[in-house]
Amino acid sequence: MDSIINILILFIVIMNWNIKANPINTRWNMHDYQLLQQKPFQIIANDDKELSGKFLHITDIHLDSLYIPNSDPSKFCRRYAKKSKKNKSGKFGTIKSDCDSPYELTNSTFLFLREKFQDVDFVIYTGDSLRHDRDPKISLTEDYVKWGHKLIVKYIMETFDIDKTKFIPTLGNNDEWVHNQLEDGPNTLLSNLTQIWAPLKLNLTSDFIKGGYFRQDINSKLSVFSLNSMYFSNSNDQIKDCNHENSPGAIQLKWIRYQLENARKEKRKVFIAQHIPPLNSDGESFYHVCYVKYVQLLGRYSDIISGHFTGHTNLDSLTFVTESGNIADYRLLYLDKDEHPSIKSNQNIVLVLNNAPSIIPVNNPGIREYRYSTSFKTFGILTDYIQYYSDIKKANKIGKIEWEIEYIASKTYGIKELSPSGWAKVLDQMKDKGSKLWRVYLKYFTVSTN
Repeated sequence: MDSIINILILFIVIMNWNIKANPINTRWNMHDYQLLQQKPFQIIANDDKELSGKFLHITDIHLDSLYIPNSDPSKFCRRYAKKSKKNKSGKFGTIKSDCDSPYELTNSTFLFLREKFQDVDFVIYTGDSLRHDRDPKISLTEDYVKWGHKLIVKYIMETFDIDKTKFIPTLGNNDEWVHNQLEDGPNTLLSNLTQIWAPLKLNLTSDFIKGGYFRQDINSKLSVFSLNSMYFSNSNDQIKDCNHENSPGAIQLKWIRYQLENARKEKRKVFIAQHIPPLNSDGESFYHVCYVKYVQLLGRYSDIISGHFTGHTNLDSLTFVTESGNIADYRLLYLDKDEHPSIKSNQNIVLVLNNAPSIIPVNNPGIREYRYSTSFKTFGILTDYIQYYSDIKKANKIGKIEWEIEYIASKTYGIKELSPSGWAKVLDQMKDKGSKLWRVYLKYFTVSTN
């Protein structure tokens, strides 16, 4: 017993030394170091272990520790302009700019999560914790990347009781040493994240060390797949397309198929989470072969995939997996605000891909709460979601953030549950260019940002 205690003490000393021995030589270092050293506030445990049928989806925090209120947005809200009229960055963020999220926004977000959502069963977080590497005067370093991930984990641990509410992250395209670039695993980033995410008590097996993906079981009837979209992304120059057998994308596809097959045999429902959606306003986000094979997997296993969740675009958007006639050939239909869905009403929708708004205030920040069935026969089926948002312009004006409900899916779209058949009826109503539903979709597409 004494030897075990000694080992634990030695481990704590080493971990503490590692933080102190790697200071980041910038003007924000001491402030952030002190934040990391603060003790988390206490979470009151709930003895009720039954599932509530609720979970959260949050994405794209993009915390920038260098953000300065009332600075110049053209200088990424980090420096002042000589002309005072240009210094107009907001306390809680600056809409429609290249600035990232200030501490004030991040703090208020996690405070809202702490106060409002202690009864959720789990949280899906679809990545991009770090600021963008846009500022030529202050580039990212590996130390900063590690520090950023550690700080977000600290926020999470202070907000949720991990033994009660599982927090399931994915890897974003701004979470690497270099923006959009991640070489085949095992690599130093995935190795570091394995240690940094250790407090979250996730199922990070050798699959994560090699590929950056993992399966987290909520219970025996529901699993969440945290995928690594960086190994599909056509912006990642470090990898090859999925027609190369040993490419990390091809290997991940095999893992997905294996896990989906097991889920089908065990009659488990599956939620899929990843950062980058396969299709957006710019077209295919994945290498083409990866894209085609991934979409076919979604279609073939749509009977057990109950939900698909992404971020990255800062938009509230829908994409449908459709089946072509009687042939098992699946395609994606993305509802883009610039292209009215003048499509045939007999589209056979088999699955819906949900892309949620971000915390970073490119548009107004958003948080989404999903509801799912906990009944025996329909367990895991999505029944509704509530979209929360904050009006950043208003917050900057009045000096505080007010999170409120933007809309409720079932009421807004007139559907009883978020099933493919329900969304097919919505899509049919949107065909008319003057339809109310299409106008509503356009409003929420950019999170009610004027």
